[in-house]
Amino acid sequence: MNKKIIFLACAMGIIALISISIASAGSDVDTSDWVNITVYNTNFQIPPEHGGGSDSGGNYVKTNVFTFGLVALEDDKSLKHNYGYESTLDENYDAEEMEIDGHHAVAYYSHRSICEHDVTYLYFESNKTIYALSYDGNDVNDTIKKIVSYSPKSKFSKEKFDKKLNKMQEDYIEEQKEYEEDYAYDRGYNNGYTQGSINSRNNHDDYFAYYMFYRLGRRSR
Repeated sequence: MNKKIIFLACAMGIIALISISIASAGSDVDTSDWVNITVYNTNFQIPPEHGGGSDSGGNYVKTNVFTFGLVALEDDKSLKHNYGYESTLDENYDAEEMEIDGHHAVAYYSHRSICEHDVTYLYFESNKTIYALSYDGNDVNDTIKKIVSYSPKSKFSKEKFDKKLNKMQEDYIEEQKEYEEDYAYDRGYNNGYTQGSINSRNNHDDYFAYYMFYRLGRRSR
């Protein structure tokens, strides 16, 4: 019986140590020389190697967004276009949800042909604003987590955060479908008009028929 008690005590001790280790992840990152930046009225701290970038108030970029960027997606339009595009990108090879020191977050990992290296886009919410932290890398390491943890905590619930991102992704996909339909109609009209001009350059009725077919087709969508 005593041996069982000792075994259970040891097991519980190991579990406690693991929990402490996980909870303090990133606490050993030296931030004494980190740089202060402000993005959309929110203060952040970043490693010195990412300092000296361009700051336009709503975003911060060092070299380019595939090297290091922090962008505030302050309205539905910017969130839809940024998150919608990145979350549906063909070059994505993995995605991961996580909680970072009071922040709901989701990461997308991709290998980008435009820059020929891996890029991570980490979306997180801070003080009712969703930010996109992008950088050259294929993981969310302790340094990246520390950048997020320095910002104000999430105001959204996990359910609201997920619902917001899902809605923006759905709206983006629907918008792209509409663009494709418009392009198809435009191309069909142009091709039809060209062919009609060849067959009957001086026939006004042909042009009018092609035009009406095009307009009615668009209106019936």
